[in-house]
Amino acid sequence: MQKEAKTLLVVNLSALVLFVVMFVTVRNEAWLTELDSWVSTHMHLVRIEWFTPVVKWVTDVNGLIGATLFSVIVIAFFARRRWYADIGFFILATAGATGLFALVKMLVGRVRPDAAIIEVGGYSFPSGHTTMATAMAFALYFILSEKTQERCLRSLLLLFAFGWAVLIASTRLYLGVHWFTDVMGGFGLGLWWVTLLQLFRKAR
Repeated sequence: MQKEAKTLLVVNLSALVLFVVMFVTVRNEAWLTELDSWVSTHMHLVRIEWFTPVVKWVTDVNGLIGATLFSVIVIAFFARRRWYADIGFFILATAGATGLFALVKMLVGRVRPDAAIIEVGGYSFPSGHTTMATAMAFALYFILSEKTQERCLRSLLLLFAFGWAVLIASTRLYLGVHWFTDVMGGFGLGLWWVTLLQLFRKAR
């Protein structure tokens, strides 16, 4: 197995372990849920009145409408470049991630924190925003990194993918609509799914 494939497999398994640990923790209300309560209780200490609208805007960028518009733009760009296989990969990554987090939400049925400063419906675990941000960002990383041989550019793309996932996860905590384990579970689920697809893509 090539080094790149081995690295991808390690990341995939690590992401799966992360998600499973968060899933089991939430289902059994294990020790990490105490960290959930601590984060939720103390989040108001880092909130700044003028900064909150900015956070709301950023989180909406990766919401249903924002993610849909962004996906349309990406698909149109790929179609113009005739990257048809990449379009399929991107759609499968985003649509699959959406289906997965929706399914897990129904299975777990976790209630959202009481400290939310915006109104959000639905269940809490895992964070759908974080799952989608991770899946979409890393799908773009895998696609675009294959188009260049420049190591520096590939590193920047990877940094952006990871940074975007962390940024969106942070906005969900800031707004009080998710527990810490929700965003960690969403990151693990999104990363597991997109790396699984990439593994199959590389194996063809």
